[in-house]
Amino acid sequence: MRAFASLLSMLLATPLSGCVVMRGPVAPQRARNAAPASGLMGEADEIIAALGSGQLDRMVDRMTPRLREHLPVTTLHAATEQLREAYGTPKGIMEEQLQKEGALTWYSALVVYSAPKRASNGRDVLTPVLVQFALTPDRRMERLLVREHWYIEDLRAPAERYVPVTRFHVPASGAWTLSAGGPTRELNAHHGSESQRFAYDLVLVRDGKFRRPGDDPNTNEAYYGYGQPLRAPASGTVLRVVDGIPDNLPPTRGKAGGNGLVIDHGFGEVSSMWHARPGSLRVSVGDRVEAGQTVAEVGNSSRSTGAHIHIHVTHGDGGIALPAPLVDVAVDGQGQDHALPIKGQRVEALAPLSAPEITAGPRIFLDV
Repeated sequence: MRAFASLLSMLLATPLSGCVVMRGPVAPQRARNAAPASGLMGEADEIIAALGSGQLDRMVDRMTPRLREHLPVTTLHAATEQLREAYGTPKGIMEEQLQKEGALTWYSALVVYSAPKRASNGRDVLTPVLVQFALTPDRRMERLLVREHWYIEDLRAPAERYVPVTRFHVPASGAWTLSAGGPTRELNAHHGSESQRFAYDLVLVRDGKFRRPGDDPNTNEAYYGYGQPLRAPASGTVLRVVDGIPDNLPPTRGKAGGNGLVIDHGFGEVSSMWHARPGSLRVSVGDRVEAGQTVAEVGNSSRSTGAHIHIHVTHGDGGIALPAPLVDVAVDGQGQDHALPIKGQRVEALAPLSAPEITAGPRIFLDV
């Protein structure tokens, strides 16, 4: 966990590759119809108002001792001043979600900020700003992130520098090794797919092997990962479930994704997990799932030659691929807030379920 607040002093002067920042008269209509107050958490209105006005006393009183230690009041004031100078003041909440992570309750909202008459046609410029914080059971603020966001509807592939709102966790317990993942074709077999460009494939490796020595290599049970719990990477609503497709017998390879599920996490962000064991799906379409909840078991169905987890994130179900940094994760044993792991690295969720900073990404005002 970073022990400081991130303040990027320079606003990006040009749109990011794969991302278009749409503001003012071309902003989506839902930004203009943003809700004036939170419908999920009363504390959110207080915190959003404090960030917008610079009147921070009540917000500071709500912080845990750890957050106060790592976020000096002078830093908090400086960040809120930069936020107002860059984007104006908050006008409403475009979308909001809650996520349970262990003892913490995470609130995430895209808040519409309005800068009066800065557009070329004299209309107000509207900018989405992500406000994300975590509350302890006694309603104290333990974590805080405030940063620029983009209207996801305007993304074009490849959206390489998009940073999701959703906090994605390793979708399994224990240390898993990436057999595919990373920004190049050499690291990631999915790199050429518009919808799976940033996918991860994860295998369970022990003592340098992914199957038990002495076991029949043509059985799925020989693989360490087979039958392990497959967990929801973040909270959301189940959009699609596929089950009943037989597992392959290694090293036979089937076709398509096999058994699995698709989860809508809100904010236009959707995750898909495939190759699950037949008969192991524990959820149905429309179910609400929480981060870390067991939703299936790892299998070897369809385009797979051995038990593993495939996960990728898209804009909507089947849309363009989105990067999916993993949060609160140990990568090769080193704890990180956010990480984009690559092929060959080991990843493990830090317990309990609760960001390296992405260079040239969105402007971050606070992240502690």
